[in-house]
Amino acid sequence: MRSAFDFHPEARAEFAADVDWYDDREDGLGGRFAQAVRAAIDAAVEDPEAWARWQGWDREPSVHAKGVAGFPYRVVYVVNQDVLTIVAVAHAKRRPGYWRDRVRR
Repeated sequence: MRSAFDFHPEARAEFAADVDWYDDREDGLGGRFAQAVRAAIDAAVEDPEAWARWQGWDREPSVHAKGVAGFPYRVVYVVNQDVLTIVAVAHAKRRPGYWRDRVRR
């Protein structure tokens, strides 16, 4: 189990924008989205190696993605020492891999 997690600044901004987008569509939906993302993060923190490695990423650090229940998103993250860093809260069907430059090698 990892002791901490953090957001890449761009990932934090896109997450906030997605929450707002869902709230604009339906009152309370942004909050449900935020809870689902947080549950995905908690699962990744609990066992970061349990979730799929990103296809086509063959260098270190390894990149993993955990699906967000009920929404077409994935929490994309890397693990460095005891910190899980979220590099994207990415829509599952749009712009695959746009976050690659956020991963430190």
